[in-house]
Amino acid sequence: METPVNDTPKLDGADSASFSDRARQRLRKIGAIVASIAAVGAVVSGLSGYWNFWKTVKTDLFHEAQVGGKSAKIAISSGLIVSKGPSVAVLPITNPAKAMALEPVAATIAQQLASTLGKFSTLRVMPRATAANFLKQDDTVEAARKAGVDYLVTGEIRPLGEGARASIQVADLHSGTEIWSKSFDASAEGVRTETDAYEIGDAAAAQIGAYPGAISIADYKKIQSKPVAELNSYQCIISAVIGSVIGSSSAGLRALECSKRLTEDEPSNAIAWAARTSALISQRFLGFGLAPYQAQHVEKRLYLNEEIIRTATRAIELAPDDAYVRRLFAQAIGTKCQIDLYRREVQKALALNSNDPSLGGLGISLAFMGDWDEGSAIAEKAIRLAGPNSSFTWWYRRRNGTGGGANINRRWSIFGTLISTDSGLAISTRHIRCRSSVGWMMRRQKSRSS
Repeated sequence: METPVNDTPKLDGADSASFSDRARQRLRKIGAIVASIAAVGAVVSGLSGYWNFWKTVKTDLFHEAQVGGKSAKIAISSGLIVSKGPSVAVLPITNPAKAMALEPVAATIAQQLASTLGKFSTLRVMPRATAANFLKQDDTVEAARKAGVDYLVTGEIRPLGEGARASIQVADLHSGTEIWSKSFDASAEGVRTETDAYEIGDAAAAQIGAYPGAISIADYKKIQSKPVAELNSYQCIISAVIGSVIGSSSAGLRALECSKRLTEDEPSNAIAWAARTSALISQRFLGFGLAPYQAQHVEKRLYLNEEIIRTATRAIELAPDDAYVRRLFAQAIGTKCQIDLYRREVQKALALNSNDPSLGGLGISLAFMGDWDEGSAIAEKAIRLAGPNSSFTWWYRRRNGTGGGANINRRWSIFGTLISTDSGLAISTRHIRCRSSVGWMMRRQKSRSS
């Protein structure tokens, strides 16, 4: 007689007790884990934000787990829509003077430039070997254009005293115009050790490929006359990203409109959700597109923080390893005013692309939340990367005694200057809810005065 399917084997007393003990132990462990996660969720996010926090933690911790013999990360991202923008080729840096000492420097600059450009989300950087082949053609520019290159990066390096000077340019192959050029100097020691070559490559890539950077600004200018409904996916993202940082109401409203349409049309587009986050953060800072009482009072628009967290969380669920997405998620997490959680997210963003000058904004927030040394170090690197176009130099000056163990009076003076200027609006509105900034400084100021 066959055993019914729902019959289970009988255990003797010893086996049953052993099994029960093991089951209870496992349940206790599972219960402890669940309780720990619940406690962390309650502390970090509050009950209202717990679900979003848990979804993010779940994505970060478990997206590499195996499901049915395949990575869950693949399953999560199988429907991911990727908006790739222009194709960029970096040609080898030439050495017209044939200076032997500059050959490895030139090679390192080109290698680092291409590598760092590849970390900016929407750019499609051609392999260096493919780009080098263009030089073998009679007309290098035409060969690159036929290969589908939109922007061509060229450069040369020449001796300068005991050091060298590298000149780098970016050309738009559709219009035939040069959209960016910059010269970088290397010291004699930097040439000998090639350390300056790495820094030059990183800085050039940051100024070319970042948001905003030479390429994204050039593409933004091209679409100003096009209605939002006619913008393609990449153009919509550029409209939202660059429009968010311009600061005008018209640009901000267009950024909101385009990012909303794109997230509705392409709900699996991670960069679109991150761009939407950027537009919402700008709206929260500046108050455009809101009722007068909200536009005039910052505290009346802090409700946007919940939507900022929601859109950033959706982006990070779709693309947890994208540098731009991770940076926007860190910025969104900053609204929770939990410095330890925020610091962890900033570090994740740095790990994915430490050469993004926009990370300076995260550094500013971290510094004024209370972690001055780490935050100011991030902002200082952003200044070096962004060069003369840096938006952070007006508040940060190490030579004036604002870093490391500098006196609190100087830091308070900087913060006071920030919140009294238009340039400091982003800082002041970000920290109205984060009392840790002003509160931390006021407590230190009071203790020094007593």
